[in-house]
Amino acid sequence: MRTPLSALIHPTCSFLTLALALLPTTSTAATTAYLSSTEQLDLRQVQLIVIAPDKLKAALHNRAMTLFAEAGLPIPGSQSSRTPPSAVLTLTLDSRPIDDLCPGKVLYAPSLALTEPVTLPRTGSTIRNTTWLIETDKEVRGPVDDERITTDLDAFIRQFITDYQTANRQTREGPTTPDVSVDPHFPLRPSIPQQEADRDLRKIRVLSLSILAGQWSSALRADAVRQLTAAGVRLAPNAGEDGAISMSLELTQRALDDRCPGKVLYEQGLYLVEQVRVTRRPLVTLWSDTWLQESVRIVPPRSLLELEADQRLLLDEFLQSHETK
Repeated sequence: MRTPLSALIHPTCSFLTLALALLPTTSTAATTAYLSSTEQLDLRQVQLIVIAPDKLKAALHNRAMTLFAEAGLPIPGSQSSRTPPSAVLTLTLDSRPIDDLCPGKVLYAPSLALTEPVTLPRTGSTIRNTTWLIETDKEVRGPVDDERITTDLDAFIRQFITDYQTANRQTREGPTTPDVSVDPHFPLRPSIPQQEADRDLRKIRVLSLSILAGQWSSALRADAVRQLTAAGVRLAPNAGEDGAISMSLELTQRALDDRCPGKVLYEQGLYLVEQVRVTRRPLVTLWSDTWLQESVRIVPPRSLLELEADQRLLLDEFLQSHETK
């Protein structure tokens, strides 16, 4: 899931960058752009899931629950109810060995994400989606020690607590403005497949296209425009046109230098981004990835021809899954 850093209303950068945006507040700690999405969230209906090395999972789960308890917040235990949770808070602290590509190294991407039902105004359908997120860049590094994992857990959980307490203290002290919304620079990723009603692109008035591929962005954009136009997709002339749903194509390469000589961290993805409403609180709107396909690989540097081929495959998959004419 991506966090653009540009000034455009639609995304152009990767959700693998740090998803923490600090906003001024009267609380003792800074809050994130997702502050409003935690307002009126019933924590008694939230399940905490920890993805971590097996030997640490129980201890990390207990540590997270202790932080919530110390803050006086009622996150239930995993076995405390037979009723399916309305929201899930997933803490990811696992790392993936990549010895076959980079001896002695792992791929590490910690995150904390809240997923719950959201509604798509375009179709009226409901999907389960991320409504709060903090994550860091993917790291290729040596094995992650327990101290680093614990530090990341504490930072993520405390940030969520800060957002929640700040948002709900404002609610107790008085009503917020009626048109509450999260900063639209922070799109979010879905966690379940689309419903069939969401696959009809004819319901989209206009589609804005952005390409993130370093020095190859302009060349790849021209190729993508030709492919989408041939498929009958109407594109906005300006990336930030009002009412335009955004398609973001990202084919980024990050050199790994001495960590993995001769290789790059290659992240590719296609994201359809549009506004959704938090189902439990429809006044809160988010810019969200309502369709995505993404992957990360460690490979030799990709040429323009290879990037063009990857882009065509991503667009073909998207177009085959949607009605465009």
